Amino acid sequence: MSNLWQDLRYALRMMLKKPGFTLIAVFTLALGTGANTAIFSLVNAVLLKPLPFFEPERLAMVWEDQSTIGFPRDEAAPANYVDWKAQQSVFEDMAALNWKNFNLTGDGEPERIFARGVSANFFPLLGIQPIVGRSFYSDEDKPGANKVVILSYGLWRVRYGGESGILDRDIQLDGEKYKVVGVMPAGFQFLQGEIGAWVPIALTQQQLVDRDSHYLTIVGRLKPGASVEQAQGDILAITERIARDYPNEAALLKSSVVPLQEQLAGNVRQPIIVLLVAVGFVLLIACANIAGLLLSRAAARRREIAVRTALGASRARIIRQLLTESTLLATAGGVLGLLVALWSFTLLKQLIPQGMTALISLKIDLPVLGYAMSISLLTGIFFGLAPALQASKIDLNQGLKQGG
Repeated sequence: MSNLWQDLRYALRMMLKKPGFTLIAVFTLALGTGANTAIFSLVNAVLLKPLPFFEPERLAMVWEDQSTIGFPRDEAAPANYVDWKAQQSVFEDMAALNWKNFNLTGDGEPERIFARGVSANFFPLLGIQPIVGRSFYSDEDKPGANKVVILSYGLWRVRYGGESGILDRDIQLDGEKYKVVGVMPAGFQFLQGEIGAWVPIALTQQQLVDRDSHYLTIVGRLKPGASVEQAQGDILAITERIARDYPNEAALLKSSVVPLQEQLAGNVRQPIIVLLVAVGFVLLIACANIAGLLLSRAAARRREIAVRTALGASRARIIRQLLTESTLLATAGGVLGLLVALWSFTLLKQLIPQGMTALISLKIDLPVLGYAMSISLLTGIFFGLAPALQASKIDLNQGLKQGG
């Protein structure tokens, strides 16, 4: 430990002795590590970190596949959803959503809000509960039932000032009274981020037998141990039976099952992975440049190293000292790189898929910090090893000469 502390103090003195070299090296490494840390933060948030639902890896979207007319992921007809839910064997449960728009009046200026009609099992299926109040009861998800609504956290705070007495209060939606039964947590989002309220979908018997209108978004929770591939095969078999039994409404109809994480990531998965590879090459170029500078610097330190060798320092001891210096440089570059990453988050937020804007945030959490520290240490070893090996291999006779 004393030797390590001695190496660190000597390395720091050498860095301060050549401030120009140190600043160039640190800023070059800061750009490389900062870019890598920032892009890894995006990859971690979008692709690696679990979604904030209960066992999100078991959640999947079910779409009608009508590629023949240009809709590979089309919303489902209600009757097809009914058949899927009744005949499938791989999902614990399936829930349906549709679009709603309401004019919210009273308690301020009239306001147009986006809303969703959801089946009563939607929130329990996701494993999310309101922070105030409750979810919908099954008997509320029927035509003619009492009208109830769950508010988004944002609407509750902005429109109603976060009133604790909001429960059981009547609000006006399209001129009709809806009783508030719950408020969702801050940051809750499913596919879209501008939803102000949720109401029971309450499909009528006429709607439940309709195969011509396609407007339902379907989400399911897989049974433990069931795979997306099994779900795809099961739902596709049901869909093919529907196409045979109802050729006028569902001819050539197919279906697809997509993991929720993949659905939300959308088309950004490949671009951000390509971006991560690209900034990796930027870091490699930075390491190569620093290695070249260290080789030049080592040539100027031949006499110093020769003296230390003559005084009894082994080659391993010299290599360790030089690697300590390069690792300290890389660590300084990594710390500054974290600041570069934080600064770049403002730009990278634009790459977050629309369906995940409220669910995730770019930040320096433990995985990202661990990644930044790891690449800092690895780059220190990477660009410092070759110069250390070269500098430690010295001819004492030549190195100790006055003109050496």
